[in-house]
Amino acid sequence: MSFGYLAKRGYFASPDGLAQVDRMADLGVTWVALMVSVMQETWHGTRMYQDFEFTVEDHELEQIIARFHARGMRVMLKPMVECLDGAWRGHIGFPDGDQQIQGRVIRCWEPWFESLQASVEHYGRLAERTDCEMYCIGCELMSAEGANHNERWLRVVEATRKVYGGPICYDAMPHTLMEGAQPPEWLRSLDAVCVSYYSPAADQAGATVEMMMEKLQPTVARLRRVSEQLGGMPVIFGETGCRSLKAGAINPSEYRTAGDHDPAEQANYLEAMCRLFWPESWWLGFYWWKWDEQQYRPNYHADAAGDTGFTLDGKAAAEVLRRWCAREAPRQAKVCTV
Repeated sequence: MSFGYLAKRGYFASPDGLAQVDRMADLGVTWVALMVSVMQETWHGTRMYQDFEFTVEDHELEQIIARFHARGMRVMLKPMVECLDGAWRGHIGFPDGDQQIQGRVIRCWEPWFESLQASVEHYGRLAERTDCEMYCIGCELMSAEGANHNERWLRVVEATRKVYGGPICYDAMPHTLMEGAQPPEWLRSLDAVCVSYYSPAADQAGATVEMMMEKLQPTVARLRRVSEQLGGMPVIFGETGCRSLKAGAINPSEYRTAGDHDPAEQANYLEAMCRLFWPESWWLGFYWWKWDEQQYRPNYHADAAGDTGFTLDGKAAAEVLRRWCAREAPRQAKVCTV
């Protein structure tokens, strides 16, 4: 389960925040991707920092990690770079080495990666002292994921291993893994690779589980090939989800539309994905997007019949999750020994 996306300072230590841990445990959740926002001013900023509004304090993280562990859940700490101008982190990007005027060279990627490394090291030390079972060093930094940044990422991974002794992963965009001839070489330095998996599972509203499985089937072979290309590296769905929205499985990542509440659409998507990937030995599981909604999106509340967002607590998909989490126990030990 993904938890805490864009949670504001104070939430993890609040009674409501801590109560969510118990609700997840009661549902049978076994692993949690615990997110913390690392901010930069704009999509073209080169310096990251902890923000007094959007970044939870370290002691909050320590407290809620202890709560997760006490309830028997494993934790993947996942710092997420966010832009205060509202841009998606995948748009972060710069010209690289331009020199239109002789002697004046644009160097933005180097200071950006240096700032990223400082952030990753900080939270790596926190993950180490709180015994987090896995550490995700980045997510959907699309413009920064390519092979042209191999050396920069290798420095980040090397620095991370000096402060954190557990398995390290990165949550990549699908095009980085699945659309090129080879995944970027720097991914081989990780212990597992994550992918944000929001593959279309339907062509029309009301698709059954079987119809969704047929639509998703080609992605199994493509991701199996990614694992093989990376030397048999395990693959995890660092994010995956579908809204409880009529026809939501046509474009599962879409968050801006309004429509009719349809809990079956979400439940069918989760069921189809699990049935397809469960037999694959290279697939270690998924983090559902998401447990909690930290923003009020009016379009999620346009139908009085129910919320149409990604959360599943209290919806039909929660029971699907409960069944599959109950089957996860044998696989979890494998995750811990990546």
